[in-house]
Amino acid sequence: MNPIFLPPPPPFSFIPFPPPIPISVPPPPLYCRPPPDHILPAISTSIHWNKPPPGFVKLNTDASYKYNCQRSSIAGVCRDEDGIWMFGFSSRVQSGSSFEAELMAVREALKLAWDKGLRRVILESDSESVVNRIRNQTIRQPKNQMEEIILECQGYGSRAWSCLIQHTRREGNFAADALTKKLASESFDLHVWNHPPESLSLILLADMIGMEVPRHGGLDKNQIAQLKVMKRELLARNLHWY
Repeated sequence: MNPIFLPPPPPFSFIPFPPPIPISVPPPPLYCRPPPDHILPAISTSIHWNKPPPGFVKLNTDASYKYNCQRSSIAGVCRDEDGIWMFGFSSRVQSGSSFEAELMAVREALKLAWDKGLRRVILESDSESVVNRIRNQTIRQPKNQMEEIILECQGYGSRAWSCLIQHTRREGNFAADALTKKLASESFDLHVWNHPPESLSLILLADMIGMEVPRHGGLDKNQIAQLKVMKRELLARNLHWY
């Protein structure tokens, strides 16, 4: 039997790949260029009073407590959706703490709003603890006067009306704060202001135009000067903002 010889395979031809093309990488910058200003988020540190939504009124309340005599003054300001004055109130009260005085201001504001037939109300207080206690505390049997006031405020909140109680910063509550210092008398009788006192005119104008004030601050000299010019122009045109 003769052996079978297979032909040898063809020679393997190696085709090398072309060498890689070097890539030029620029060196890293020594600093990062900041993004354009319009990309950075705007952080506002200013606050202003906000008008209520259409159809609502806004009640701002405040209290001033005197530790040495346990005598406080409470006040509230009610304005409509355009920032127009509807009524205000102020009174002296006997209270054992600033917390209790703030509570009494909220109760009086709710009572007046209900008695005047207002049914779409936003109430603001700059006491966050008062707002949280009214909204969250469950009281079945009040043990002291403060719990009685909280329960009374909660009772107003559950009536047949739209009533929201919320917290605001002090800078958004200047009108009520100013009214605590403007008492009609030294008696404990409640005084209802159908027209605002003249001393509140610039504050009310600043609130109406949404003038911002810095956190933990107040209206500066330039803002007050601007408001005085606006006030003179409005009065010259027989236009009133409150």
